[in-house]
Amino acid sequence: MGGGGFGGGRGGGAAIEPVDIAGAPLVFVGNGYVIKKTNIDPYKGIDVKGKVMVVAGVPAEIAALQASGRGGGRGAANPLGVENTDFVTPQGHAAKNGALGIIMIPGFQQLTAMASPAAGRGAGPNGPPYQVVKFQAGRPVPVPTITAGVALTNALFQGEKLSGAQVFEGAAAGAKLDSFALNSEKTLTLQVAVTRTPGSTENVIAMIEGRDPVLKQEYVVISAHLDHVGLSVASPGGDTVNNGADDDGSGSAALMAVARAFAQGAAKGIRPKRSVIFLWVAGEEKGLWGSQYFNQFPPVDITKVVANLNMDMVGRSKPKDYTDPPTYKLVEPGEVLVVGPSISSDDMAKVVERVAVDVGKLKINYFYDTTAPDATHDNLGPQPNGQRIFYRSDHYNFAKMGIPVAFYTTGLHPDYHRVTDSPEKIDYKSMETIARNVAAAGWVLGNAATRPKLKEKLPEQLVNDMKTAKEAGWGKLTPVLPPLPGMPF
Repeated sequence: MGGGGFGGGRGGGAAIEPVDIAGAPLVFVGNGYVIKKTNIDPYKGIDVKGKVMVVAGVPAEIAALQASGRGGGRGAANPLGVENTDFVTPQGHAAKNGALGIIMIPGFQQLTAMASPAAGRGAGPNGPPYQVVKFQAGRPVPVPTITAGVALTNALFQGEKLSGAQVFEGAAAGAKLDSFALNSEKTLTLQVAVTRTPGSTENVIAMIEGRDPVLKQEYVVISAHLDHVGLSVASPGGDTVNNGADDDGSGSAALMAVARAFAQGAAKGIRPKRSVIFLWVAGEEKGLWGSQYFNQFPPVDITKVVANLNMDMVGRSKPKDYTDPPTYKLVEPGEVLVVGPSISSDDMAKVVERVAVDVGKLKINYFYDTTAPDATHDNLGPQPNGQRIFYRSDHYNFAKMGIPVAFYTTGLHPDYHRVTDSPEKIDYKSMETIARNVAAAGWVLGNAATRPKLKEKLPEQLVNDMKTAKEAGWGKLTPVLPPLPGMPF
């Protein structure tokens, strides 16, 4: 789920711009993170205004997450908490305090990526660092950031308190490296040109029109994401393809089955009162891009969307002799985790539970249906914030528009975001039961006399994000673009 699998992130950064820095002084700021819960501030006594920050490594909590195979992307919950509330990144501090640029000293994972054949073309194995152009409007220009190789790192720290080798080793070990200004005679002059490579991807949308002349103007959206994390630079056994069978091949296939069932019913004149939209979103692993686009630039009146049912990783259950690792939770066969109703809508919970009794006797598990860990909820993930699953898949962009949500998933497993997420491990029987439940929930919501309501008290972060989306003008009706030239449809 992204940032997949559980995508969990904010959509895209601001666009990269050309860099022109002349004779700027340099200051080393350790890993550059301000962490409020532990009162860590590498900038005490350090003024970065008009200077270039040299940053090495990441906090130990993030390094541990990366080492587990779940870090480095938007899919994993940040163990430091909420950005700009619980912690500030080096980029955030640089932008706020007038730094001219950042030089990143790479860790081992970055060095491996830099050594790949594609690195010489300015991109990793999955191509350039694309951004969504329409998301950039009004965003501040980011602080220019470059990654230093071994030669530049050694030159930067020649004659300093730490050598280049010590900085590399400290960064790799997650060690605390004290900040200091580099010798004043050292300055950086840097010019970087930017080559822009156009690219495109698409959400895939289908719709069954409702039968009621009034209610057909309202919509139930059923969603899954069609992307995964692409190729790996290196992996055991030489396999470089992240198959994404569960994440989110399972949800995409289940959504296709649900859409087919509705289409077959419609062909016989059997339709719900409300219209049903089947939405395969792109870019979930990049930061919930596709669902953001749908809600920010909707093809229908977004205020008429009454509910979102989202499926992300619905294909796995515990096989024989399987034991959950310390930070993962996978369901038993015939069980599913549902996230969202307990947080945002009691009406959605009633629909989910009613359907589960009638369709396959599906067991509903609300373990992740929370925004804060407690004795029985989300207590396996990084403390004190847990896995924060509610914020990490495409349903969340619907929640930000005030739309009740129910997110179906079978949980996390050691194959998450790895080349080992392969089709033979899918529990197809359980996946079918979940798909039938989602279809039935969509039918119930599509025929209900009234639309489901949100709870009066919502989580603070959701309330803030709803306000931000409103202020940013999300929800402006946007016509669907025709196919691009060369497309076969």
